[in-house]
Amino acid sequence: MYSQIIKNLEEQLSIKELTKIKNTSLHLGVFTEPYLTYMLDGKKTIESRFSKNKILPYNQISKDDIVIVKKSSGNVVAYFTIKEVLFFNLNETSINEIKTKYNKQLCVDESFWISKSTSNYATLIIIDEIVKLTPFHIDKKGMQTWVTFK
Repeated sequence: MYSQIIKNLEEQLSIKELTKIKNTSLHLGVFTEPYLTYMLDGKKTIESRFSKNKILPYNQISKDDIVIVKKSSGNVVAYFTIKEVLFFNLNETSINEIKTKYNKQLCVDESFWISKSTSNYATLIIIDEIVKLTPFHIDKKGMQTWVTFK
């Protein structure tokens, strides 16, 4: 998967941009609608991942890492640099605190918060710069919505 991503990026990006990506921790995130469109339009400035267990990307991503953006059941459409990342243990921080502080930037509705109410961990990823790409296909197998390439 990593080599497919790099091969496609080589066709679209400058050597400088490509070198930055190759020298940075790279992640693949799978995104659903309508959140993907909100992110591409610049309306959604924080991506969130909630989970019951400490799974990716919780405590596995950092500022300046790069996230390849793949549409769920679709193509890679963009990438972004992480401006900042916040990790929360929801047994110590109330999900309502996160909702109150970040709801607008997350662009989510009440049903989202209800669906996440049994989560134990949250990762908030502040998006720095999003770069739209000419969409391309990669062979991603499995249901995981986050993959880290080391």
